[in-house]
Parts: sequence; structure tokens; C-alpha cells
Amino acid sequence: MIICQLAGFLGSGKTTLLIRLGTALGRAGRKVAIIVNEVGEVGVDGAVIESNGLRSVELTEGCICCSLSGSLQNTLRQITKEFAPDIIMIEPTGLALPGKVKQIVRTSMIGEDRTFTICLIDAYRATKLFAEAGAFLSRQVDGADVVAINKVDLVSADAKGQVESIVRGISSSIPIAFISAREGGGVDQLVKMLEDTL
Repeated sequence: MIICQLAGFLGSGKTTLLIRLGTALGRAGRKVAIIVNEVGEVGVDGAVIESNGLRSVELTEGCICCSLSGSLQNTLRQITKEFAPDIIMIEPTGLALPGKVKQIVRTSMIGEDRTFTICLIDAYRATKLFAEAGAFLSRQVDGADVVAINKVDLVSADAKGQVESIVRGISSSIPIAFISAREGGGVDQLVKMLEDTL
């Protein structure tokens, strides 16, 4: 089993990508369970995900890498026992650090379960976001196995190159996928990476 975490700053397109990946993996015959972390009391993403025919569990009123770490561990164990999925996809809040979530996942799972983290970056807002919150976003990239530069359909080739340079400045060797979660472009590359990890 794989625990796939979709990290990324607020508005980077995590829910859209989650639906694309979950649907593609489901069509490929994989059993997928989804855990969504909403900071507020009422979750919106869970309803959106389920309206697309996917099953999800919501953890609300806190962050899974801080106040809800125990809830995440319990939820992972329960899903594994009751559903036995091939892949559990986790969408933390946009303020979660992938390394912390990975650590919580590893302490709660038994056996040969693997983690795989995709860090989503909004190509349209990347330059501005890295200028304002570069240290935080760098930690999100550092905790990932692959960086998916999203919304490439909205930017020029030069802007795409600038975002790639920023990522390469943080990690020269991390795999990069250029995607449009909204249009589906490049998502098959991420699906293949997950399939190869299984």
C-alpha cells in the first residue's frame, strides 16, 4: 500500500489534482481512499470529492501535522483495516509541512507501507508566493518526492522556466512534472509514478 500526500500552498490546485488522480487510479482498478484535512469546522473539499464518485474521510478543525496528528493516525489504521486500499491519498491543509505529515504516517502504519509526496506549486502565482513565503515553500519542496508545477496552461514558457529555476534552486535533483490539473495535462505522468511505486 502507498500513502500519497498532496502537499502545496493554499490555492495550488490540490483538490482538483486529487480528483484527477483518484479517478484515474480507480479506472485502473486500484482501490483508493482519500483523507482531506480542512482547518474549518465545515469541510468543502470532501463534498466536492464525493460528488465526483470518490470516497473520502474529512478531518476538520485543526491541522493533521499539529493538533490532529492522533486523528490522522487513527483514521489511517481504520481505513486500512476496513477498506484495505491500494492507495490512501491525503490532502493536508495548505499550511502543512510534508515532512511532518510523513513522520506521522510512518509512525502509524505497520508493515511495508510506503509514502509518496507530491508538492504542488501554482505556476501562475509562484514568483510572488516564493518572494513572500520562500522559506515555508522551500520546506514543502524539501519534503516531497516529486514537484508538480500546476496551472502551466495559464503561463508563458518563460514563466514556466522561472518556476523550474526556483525549484532547482531548492533541490537540483527532485523530479518535476508540468501539469494542468484543471485540464488534465501531464497528470498521467504522476499516475505512472504512483503505479510504479506500488
